[in-house]
Amino acid sequence: MSSDVAKPAAHNEGAANERGLVADALAIGRYHIVLVAMSACVAFGFVETGQRTWLCALVCGTDWFLINLMNRITDVAEDEANGIAGTARVVRSKHALTVGSAVLLIGSFGVTHSIWPLLTPLRVAVQLIGLGYNYAIVPTPRGLRRFKEMYFFKNFGSSVLFVLTCFCYPIATLPRVASFGAIACLVAFFVPFELSYEILYDLRDLEGDRQQRVPAYPVVHGPLRARQIIDALLLVATLALAIGLGTGAIGLREGLMLAAPAMQLAFYRPRFRRGLTAHDCIALTHLGTAQVLAWIVGTWVWAKAGLPVNVFLR
Repeated sequence: MSSDVAKPAAHNEGAANERGLVADALAIGRYHIVLVAMSACVAFGFVETGQRTWLCALVCGTDWFLINLMNRITDVAEDEANGIAGTARVVRSKHALTVGSAVLLIGSFGVTHSIWPLLTPLRVAVQLIGLGYNYAIVPTPRGLRRFKEMYFFKNFGSSVLFVLTCFCYPIATLPRVASFGAIACLVAFFVPFELSYEILYDLRDLEGDRQQRVPAYPVVHGPLRARQIIDALLLVATLALAIGLGTGAIGLREGLMLAAPAMQLAFYRPRFRRGLTAHDCIALTHLGTAQVLAWIVGTWVWAKAGLPVNVFLR
């Protein structure tokens, strides 16, 4: 009788361990960031090239996975202080994760260089910025430091990575059809919008950043001022699209992205008042992915229905 009871118990424990392993793997790879970067690569790549750049998005996802993995390996103390899922497993598997990421990096470079040689310098730049974010290799008057330890560059470096992977990667793999004005308008929208995400994550990580003396905006200026910076960034992102629509740099197809800052504001403000959690930040990132995917699918359905590809106000 006791053995019959023990077997289901052992089975349940094994299933729980498997679920824990999957959850830790997703948390360690920060899959939510990888997904939003890949979807943004497809969306902005479609505007730039007229094609849906799925293969390029895989390269984008690979590079973001590698950068996030390096960040998890180097920021164990901060992640422990912030209670980030999967940190204990990173500590136990640090050597294996480091070797595995190096193998993936070298192997992926070999594949992409044989297909898109113009992509190689961009990928090198992305990985160098990632290294500078995670390791003390950036020369400053105070010696070698990490971008993460430098006020402003901590967040701005991430937005540069998104611009490179989501805007520059596609036009390194396919001919450009969009005007420089349209691309500049979308970059002017995307950079402040993405920076608002960065500061929201910093609000979540406030205690850990304080302990590690990371000069994030919430640490330097306090949560209230950080919230005001977020609101200002969302306003700037909105104005960039509105100006683009008014001048004819972009059409109503791209103007649909105006919904994103408004939805982000409506999502984060109530959660800010009660205190942002890790779950809130992940949910917000998934909301961004859902918005981008809805735009991708919506524009495809629109075109299949034989409707005008785009409508310009001027």
